[in-house]
Amino acid sequence: MTGDMSTVAAAAGLSRFALLGISQGCSFSVRYAVENPEQVTCLVLLGGFLRGRLKRTQPDQKHLYKVGTMMIRDGWGSTNPVFRHFFTTTFMPDAQPEMAANFDELQRIATSPEAAMPIWKMNSTVDVTELAKQVNVPTLVLHCIGDRVAPIEEGRLMATLIPNATFVELPGNNHVLMEDTAAFEQFFDECSRFLTAYNQ
Repeated sequence: MTGDMSTVAAAAGLSRFALLGISQGCSFSVRYAVENPEQVTCLVLLGGFLRGRLKRTQPDQKHLYKVGTMMIRDGWGSTNPVFRHFFTTTFMPDAQPEMAANFDELQRIATSPEAAMPIWKMNSTVDVTELAKQVNVPTLVLHCIGDRVAPIEEGRLMATLIPNATFVELPGNNHVLMEDTAAFEQFFDECSRFLTAYNQ
């Protein structure tokens, strides 16, 4: 994955840049920043984690992995949205019905059942906790208080392990930020201040 990131940066002609990681993208961003310190000016990490569900200490995380695996295996490609709705209510518990229905459908058309399972397993087994201690750029970590996909403890752990990271709690329960919410507005305000200061 970090090889793909290098390819994109080169194709875009970027030599120095801020890196935004969201959800599982945070672990890849941490790895990229450690492996390419000359390129990354700073990190913004939203709703992320350093260790996947199967590497966490909370017992409910292993249960979530088992249920998610069953839902992907038995119903991801189905036209019946009930299987994908499990993920929607986990990722966006505060979504209005229309947005939730759109997210249900987005999952079906964005990723095939054959691709969904390896992605689920990869995200559940990742562990870059040791790499996080080697990050040497200014880092802003933001996390919604009620996030069910990546519990806020994972965001706090990230901010604790990354040297001199700043941690900001965002209001709400969503893993996917939605427009017109307090978390969405605060995220952009915090990012604007941080990037103005550190993306040099």
